Amino acid sequence: MKPHIFCLLLISALIMVSCSTVSVNYDYDQEADFATIETFAWRQANAKDDALEANPLLKKRVLASIEKHLVAKGYKKATATEPDIYVIAHAGIQEKMRVTNWGGAGGYYASPMYGPWWGTDGYHNRIDVNYYTEGTLIIDIVTAKNNELIWRGAGTGLVKNYKNQEKMQKNIDTYVADILNHFPPGNEKEGEK
Repeated sequence: MKPHIFCLLLISALIMVSCSTVSVNYDYDQEADFATIETFAWRQANAKDDALEANPLLKKRVLASIEKHLVAKGYKKATATEPDIYVIAHAGIQEKMRVTNWGGAGGYYASPMYGPWWGTDGYHNRIDVNYYTEGTLIIDIVTAKNNELIWRGAGTGLVKNYKNQEKMQKNIDTYVADILNHFPPGNEKEGEK
């Protein structure tokens, strides 16, 4: 493969990875009646090593985003009365390592500059090791009446450091929207089930 074609493919792959969305998983109690839910309130998460508790400013942004999305779906925040559901948000982070083995097999190669040769083409004789931080935001929906978990959504993606607060909030809103798109179950946007 010519070096400039290889570079274009590598740049395209990096752009696609950097633009990738959140990986979302969700599950729910199939016997729960989601149609009766109208009001919500917050409940404190008691998760070990909660990344949101470790960063109160981030927690405030995430909770505000969740609340904004729930209100946009028609739910009301309970004030004086007991809510129908409690919303619990918590997060975890994990250091990860990605190893890319470009192979090392030799072969017959032809170069317009150097002519044919037997060996490796230079790109396939290396291993790249990349370290990154992965974060998972979990949103739990628990009934107020009997304290049962009826819905859980989890979004996993790369943790980024932001210098621009508006860009950070925009990405948090997207992250939360991707998760809450699946709540209530059966109400997902077309093409995202």
